[in-house]
Parts: sequence; C-alpha cells; structure tokens
Amino acid sequence: MTYTYTPTDVDQTSDVALKQWLVGHLNSYKHKKTGELIHVYAIAGPPVYAEGDSDRIDFDIELKGYAEKSTLEIDAAFSVKIPIIGTYQLAKVKGNITDGVKVTFGVSVVRGDARFYY
Repeated sequence: MTYTYTPTDVDQTSDVALKQWLVGHLNSYKHKKTGELIHVYAIAGPPVYAEGDSDRIDFDIELKGYAEKSTLEIDAAFSVKIPIIGTYQLAKVKGNITDGVKVTFGVSVVRGDARFYY
C-alpha cells in the first residue's frame, strides 16, 4: 500500500487525506506499568507504521565538507541519516582524491566502505 499524502497545513487538508496519512504515521501503545495510552507520531519521512512498508527503510547519505580546487584535497564527513534512528557519521574523509581516498566504516546500522576519487 502506498501513501502519497504529506499534509503540512491541516486547515487545507481534507479529513479523508488526513485520515489516510495518519494510518501510516500514527501508532498508539499502552504503557506497560501505568496502562496510559501513548500516541506516537512519525511526521518526518515515509509512513513508518503502514502495512507493506516493513521491507523497506529509506535513508539519506550525505558528504559534507570541501575540496580544494588547486590540489584536489578533500576534507569532509560522510554520514547516513535514517528516519527515527537519527544521523550517524560513518567516517571522516580526508586526502587527495587524485590518489583516491578510501574509508571503511562500521556502526550498528551500516557497515561498508566508500571510495572517493577524481
């Protein structure tokens, strides 16, 4: 099931669209000790609670830094951002991309290596 509803202004969103959006972005749980009903809204990213989305995790990869034009020296941070979990810096990237720069990383959610070269 795919949802394309991303309301940003509730006053301009129909009740039907809002209800369909909530199906994938709202879940309710009872607190184990108190029995209090807790509503959890996931407002950023794809519908995390919708059925059929359990086989897919969306993420963003970011390389943020700079490269010197004259020497092709790079100094940057290589990160991954996963909805709900947050952003993890995978590696610092520093070196000459003419020679090639390889970084190896391993955090709890992502493992591998990346190569940067020109």
